[in-house]
Amino acid sequence: MSSPTEAEFIDHWREIRPNVIDGFIKFKLVHAEGTSLLVPDLLAADFGGMRWFQPKFFYAPQLSFWDSYAAADIGIEVSGGPLVNVRFTSGGLVASLSDSSQVYRCLISTSADLAGSADGTCSLEPSGDFRLDLFHHTTDQAAEAIQASGHFRGSYWNVQGTRALKNVAYVYFTSLQSITSEQDLAKIAMASTGFIGLLKTNAASEKEAIPLKVYRQSTLDRTATVPVSVPASLVASQHVYLHPARGQAVYYEACNPDIYRVGLQPGKVAPFIDGMLNVSEEDRKRFEYVVLGNADTEAGLIAPFDEEETKSLLHIETCTRQSLFDFWRSHANSDQVTGRVPELLVFKDGGQADA
Repeated sequence: MSSPTEAEFIDHWREIRPNVIDGFIKFKLVHAEGTSLLVPDLLAADFGGMRWFQPKFFYAPQLSFWDSYAAADIGIEVSGGPLVNVRFTSGGLVASLSDSSQVYRCLISTSADLAGSADGTCSLEPSGDFRLDLFHHTTDQAAEAIQASGHFRGSYWNVQGTRALKNVAYVYFTSLQSITSEQDLAKIAMASTGFIGLLKTNAASEKEAIPLKVYRQSTLDRTATVPVSVPASLVASQHVYLHPARGQAVYYEACNPDIYRVGLQPGKVAPFIDGMLNVSEEDRKRFEYVVLGNADTEAGLIAPFDEEETKSLLHIETCTRQSLFDFWRSHANSDQVTGRVPELLVFKDGGQADA
């Protein structure tokens, strides 16, 4: 029996899945010891206007290789709630972006109202990159200064907001249109008490929550909003939790999915004109890894927030000259970790941030 053509393969999936829509998926191929994984950065689809969806939880992909093409299937729970099934093939490659990610056309299947779960609106650039409509929430005075200057200055605080970085400054954005509650503050790693709670994967109840110190902040200091359009390729990779759940398949989680950071070289700024953010290549700062935290341990839960006290990393593969499928096939069952020495975050002595 001959294998199906790529078109037949796609048509069959449309027939057997409910509510299939055409969309796009942006993701990175990453490696840990004994593991390679596809980490989805975002999904996007046209609902009378492009909208994007932040993957919150996801499973390891299922890959299929045929004579003339390859395919991937991934189960993803977007941050708005519904579980979607995503399929894409090697023929759907749209672009390889500067952040070591690739964008593919895909099919998205879900039984829920996906449009109502969008994290925001976006647009697709001719380059294949997406522009995400994000927000920077601050004080009235700071918002006026940002608008007057035409740029954002980077902050040296780590994502936990408790330690100062030396070799990178981040501009912080969010998909949340406003910050009006303690729940909103927690989503951007802040709290009026200075602490948020983290639960292990197999915790019995919220009483077992582990207190994590974060940046102490009030909603009264987040009353003004600067909307900005940010290229998705500028956004730093989300750190990842591994959930070794009892009685079910291992799954993964994007940490802090409501936080979007743009990394800058120390001392540089992120200019924006007419609400469009652009950072020159020489002023950008990226790291070719993400932290992998075991969410069923206290140290693993804290690691993606602290960003230093961990040896568990996912190394990002730079697929610019070939598709991830070609790389996967040509490097099957091989060590992709030994010899990788990525630049890591460096913390300032004393821990205080300058900005």
